[in-house]
Amino acid sequence: MATIDLGKIKLVWRGTYNNSTAYTVDDVVEFTDGGILSTYICVANSTGNNPSSGGTAHASWNYMTKGAVTGGFTSKQTFTSSGTYTKPTGISLIKVYITGAGGSGSGGADSSDDYGGGGGAGGTAIKYIDASSINTVSVTIGQGGAGVSGQNHGNAGGSSSFGSHCSAGGGGIGVHGNHGQVRGGKGGNGSGGDINIQGNAGGSGNDGGGIHFSGGHGGGSFFNGGGVGLNRNQNNGGQNGDKGGGGGGAADSNTSGSGGDGFCLVEEFK
Repeated sequence: MATIDLGKIKLVWRGTYNNSTAYTVDDVVEFTDGGILSTYICVANSTGNNPSSGGTAHASWNYMTKGAVTGGFTSKQTFTSSGTYTKPTGISLIKVYITGAGGSGSGGADSSDDYGGGGGAGGTAIKYIDASSINTVSVTIGQGGAGVSGQNHGNAGGSSSFGSHCSAGGGGIGVHGNHGQVRGGKGGNGSGGDINIQGNAGGSGNDGGGIHFSGGHGGGSFFNGGGVGLNRNQNNGGQNGDKGGGGGGAADSNTSGSGGDGFCLVEEFK
């Protein structure tokens, strides 16, 4: 009959990790790191050392089982203007989408056959953030470029940011219809995200075209399309962009479309 040495059976379950508790070799705890609940075994006496950070175990601990996200999607918050994000109780992970503002379309140069370029869309950054140490974050939402008329280029969109975690540049400007080589505005870029997306460029206008031509369309953002450009004899202003989309270019003496203001979406997970 086999002999069991009880001295070798010495794992001790200590429950959820507590930063003020003194742990000894072969203590076992559970701990949530970046929204992932795992179990760890102590391999060197330790006090005040979290078992892991950013998915890497501390030297005093080894993984026993590496778990999965502890809870699914719970709630969301959106921002269409600058403000403060406040994390609800119990949230351990957030996914942030931040989009810069769109640039406006440009003027048609007061001429019957000149059409302005469309504004570029704002860029977007998408980032997963461990929210365990977050309470509030300042959110900046860029303003869309204002529409213009006549021989005026458009106005660039403003940048948006989610604290220091990630940001997104605004869309660039189209050029007015009498400028020659009437290009649209460049798209802005995301920065600091796990995924960074460039906004679409605005469409080109036309210098010296006929009645069936139109101003350039605004570039589309991650969240929405840009505004359509105007053709001759349309007496309303160019179409505005939305949620970072660029404004459409103008024809004749009409006003071009404004760029859409930036946008932020925060998805919250337990």
